[in-house]
Amino acid sequence: MLKTMNRYFEKSYFPVALKYFSLAAYVVLIIAGLSATSTDPVFLKELRNTNLGNLIVWSYWWPAIIVAAIFFGRFWCMVCPVEIITSFFAKIGLKRKRPKWLLSGWAITVFYVLILFIGIQGFAIHRNPTFMAVYLLAIVGVSILIGSIYEKNTFCRYVCPVGYLLGIYSKLSFLGWRVKNKSICDTCKDKSCIHRKYHYNLNYKSCGVDLYPAKIEDNAHCILCAGCLKTCSKYQSEPTAGRPNPQITNIGFANDLFKLKPLKIAEMAFVMIVSGFVISEIWSEWDITNQYLTFLPNRVIRSLAISNNFVVGIIKGSIIFAVFPVFIWLIPFLVARVAGLSIKLKDYLLNYGIAFIPIIAAAHLSKAILKTTSRVPYLRHLSDDLSGMNTAQKIVEGEIVLTKMPFMVNLLISVLLTLVIAGGIWLSIKVIKELNKNREIAVSGKSFYLIPALYGGIFLLMITGWRWLIL
Repeated sequence: MLKTMNRYFEKSYFPVALKYFSLAAYVVLIIAGLSATSTDPVFLKELRNTNLGNLIVWSYWWPAIIVAAIFFGRFWCMVCPVEIITSFFAKIGLKRKRPKWLLSGWAITVFYVLILFIGIQGFAIHRNPTFMAVYLLAIVGVSILIGSIYEKNTFCRYVCPVGYLLGIYSKLSFLGWRVKNKSICDTCKDKSCIHRKYHYNLNYKSCGVDLYPAKIEDNAHCILCAGCLKTCSKYQSEPTAGRPNPQITNIGFANDLFKLKPLKIAEMAFVMIVSGFVISEIWSEWDITNQYLTFLPNRVIRSLAISNNFVVGIIKGSIIFAVFPVFIWLIPFLVARVAGLSIKLKDYLLNYGIAFIPIIAAAHLSKAILKTTSRVPYLRHLSDDLSGMNTAQKIVEGEIVLTKMPFMVNLLISVLLTLVIAGGIWLSIKVIKELNKNREIAVSGKSFYLIPALYGGIFLLMITGWRWLIL
């Protein structure tokens, strides 16, 4: 299987042909989104699932790239149409050096915060096809702006929050882009894979995200464009056996995770916010847990007498995506300090923050399963009405009654969700065990097992109550 994949990567049309195909699909989804709009919240509740663009983007495309990242790495980046757009504008742009604020990683975290707080909470871009289309156009706009100003592939490495998230989830992937033989790279004279002469080629190109293939040790940043493989094959000053050297490799499940590489500060902030986001994603599925989730935000909103929907969304997002996760992340640290462990807060956040990642990924995977399966009844109506306007109206008026999931399908989904969350908790426990072992922490280090107990328990208890007790 891997041999076949690597042979395809050597082809001149792969994966660039996939990018052009996805670009065409991207345009179609934007047009579909712009074809349907409404201000009626009841109508929008159905329209978000009947409109081709909105349904595909949020219920199938987004879940698919999450699943792919967890098991196969950053494969979405391999076919992402935005990569060829930003690369083209970098080719004709100013090619300025990247400033420190971009290199720090904070640009991605801030961009993600803007998408969550303003896009998701403020404008509900996931519930309105028109807003969804504007969001997709905004991503393209930012990629063009960044590409036009800065050198190489700056957007994909230092600005795109989607790629950043996939890089974090790719810590669990059993596939990775590595070289077959590092000694070949050591003796290589032309270094075509990183040569500046090929930076702005759109296919046979040297790395645009500041990587040297021989030193790639994780899946965090490689966007799987296969440019380095193609330059290694084509631009050889001296034909060398073993080239092309880079390839897709089986590195073993969660191999990158158990390297226990500490998070950077900006990366830690990003992971913390994502940890709050997935709580919202899972707990909002059940009315009972959703009431607990929104209790504090609603109290704050009522006490401030705020009625503007945009401001209400921002306040809810601030509490759920920021305040809640900070509180959860601090509990194990405070208990460890009370237990007598002298660990600095920064040290804890950057090192033990890794233990949250498998649970976050498991929760996101669970949401992906719920999204894709729950939206299946809407698919049969897409061919008749791509805009979804007529279908949504008929659902609201009761002319169309959506079929319900069979009992056995629901049972299977419940089993799958439980196993996924349990798997995330198990991996988190193993990470903490290794961290404690490496740091030679004994009794007081057991406090850190509160991470899977508390954070994992948030999801496991919800799934148990929602999917099993009322099944």
